[in-house]
Amino acid sequence: MEKFQCDLGIALIFCFGLLTTCIAIQSQGTKLRLVSAIFRHGDRTIEKNVESYPNDPYKNYNFYPDGNGQLTNAGKRRAYQLGLILRNRYNSFLGKVYYQPNIYAQSTEVVRTKMSLELVLAALYPPADVQKWNSLLPWQPVDFIYTNATYDELFTPYWCPKYIRLYDDMLQNNEIIKKKVADFASVMKRVSIYTRRNITTIFDLFDIYETLELETALGLRLPEWTQSFFPNGALMDAKLLQYDLLSYGILNKLNGGVLLRKIINDMNEVVNGTLKDRKLNLFSGHDLNVAAIMHTLNISCENVLRYTSSIIIELHEKNGEFFVKVIHYLGIPSTIIEKCIPGCEILCPYDKFIQLTSASTATNDELECPELLSVNANI
Repeated sequence: MEKFQCDLGIALIFCFGLLTTCIAIQSQGTKLRLVSAIFRHGDRTIEKNVESYPNDPYKNYNFYPDGNGQLTNAGKRRAYQLGLILRNRYNSFLGKVYYQPNIYAQSTEVVRTKMSLELVLAALYPPADVQKWNSLLPWQPVDFIYTNATYDELFTPYWCPKYIRLYDDMLQNNEIIKKKVADFASVMKRVSIYTRRNITTIFDLFDIYETLELETALGLRLPEWTQSFFPNGALMDAKLLQYDLLSYGILNKLNGGVLLRKIINDMNEVVNGTLKDRKLNLFSGHDLNVAAIMHTLNISCENVLRYTSSIIIELHEKNGEFFVKVIHYLGIPSTIIEKCIPGCEILCPYDKFIQLTSASTATNDELECPELLSVNANI
């Protein structure tokens, strides 16, 4: 086990590529003050009741012992690898001892995101000598939270009636969006014939892409018809369009803008000195959550977000001035890319970052869904 961990750590160091998408301003001399990471869970099995289709040759595939929609062993290793990468990058900043006030960790209520977060935390915080409680187990419990999906405005704003109304109105009345969706009409018809599933929305195509992606990862041979649509082609285009639809216009503030507001609030408290112990925020979610935060930062999502793909927002300080750096970890491959927010440098002055993201950051009124809160109060 120890040899595996050592070999994996060495491999990660060698494959830890660093790319930049614009001219970088050197961050030497800055002091890291806060790290916030939003990431997709690891590789998983299929949610048969949602993602499978009548003509799926693997619709009766037995996923025991993992179960439907759960992490595979490859997914567990990939999530653990993300934790190792974060530990390697932020080792001196985090320190070796797990101290609960240093970290805020939150997941969706889905099992695969909770398990992914546990694995990331296990790699990040192996017990220091003073914290070892079992000589045979290099692990310690680390606190995290999650919320029922119906009331989770951070990760699943789609349950809010206000969001649903605005989303439906966009699909029905926005001429630009109607044209984009209409362009997939022939694709929906053809995929419906091949799958024997009634495909009528972009999200339906999104689900089919997910199914084919998952079956490919499991080493299963796909039907011949899929070659015209997957992995590149209309199904990928539909998935990328769905990323855009969920954050179109005002939906941007109600979707990723809520999570961005949480991160900005914490950065403000660090800047003001009222959140002195916090070093790390971890948010374990889905590709839709990573895409949503990318939209709020006006960072283009040109490719499907793979397992453990992450957006990392770093708060730096130098000579009493604060800066923000945004990083995209691809997940597959294990590559890190420094990203420029349009209109700023890689090391973006804090006030300018706030200004550039203000249009996509949720306001106080947009942070809550009153209709859901009212329902919850009556339960």
